[in-house]
Amino acid sequence: MTMITQLQSSLMQHKTRFDVLNHAASMTTREAARRAGIPPQQMAKPVILDDFQGHWLMAVIPASRHVDLEKVHKLTHRHWRLVHERDFGKRFGDCDVGAIPAVGNLFGLETLVDQSLTEQPDIYFESGRHDELVHMSGKHYMALIPEAKSGRFCE
Repeated sequence: MTMITQLQSSLMQHKTRFDVLNHAASMTTREAARRAGIPPQQMAKPVILDDFQGHWLMAVIPASRHVDLEKVHKLTHRHWRLVHERDFGKRFGDCDVGAIPAVGNLFGLETLVDQSLTEQPDIYFESGRHDELVHMSGKHYMALIPEAKSGRFCE
């Protein structure tokens, strides 16, 4: 099953109301938001972190912000470093590099969501492709990742 099919199956299994928004291909999450005409603070950008011991974390932040690793450390009581896309591409199946869906549990990853995203009425995230976004309510997004923790950890 392709990642896009797996994502759609998961969304339907959770009875999540969503739609898919096509846009001109883009190479960054912020550019995808711009091309799709959506506010970057509603665009969920996954950032993959490693705790220096092989444990990975998906930190989900608005496309308009950056992860503050010190704040993530304070929330999790572990030190983290950014994982480069070239180092994790295979883990995310057939997703285009840089277009990973911001749904960590789909990949078996612990997920941390910045508090500012939980306050958004609508959330958009990459579908696994550089030319389409998944759109849903913020409430449905958080219900899709029930194990996710939240806190303020971006700048």
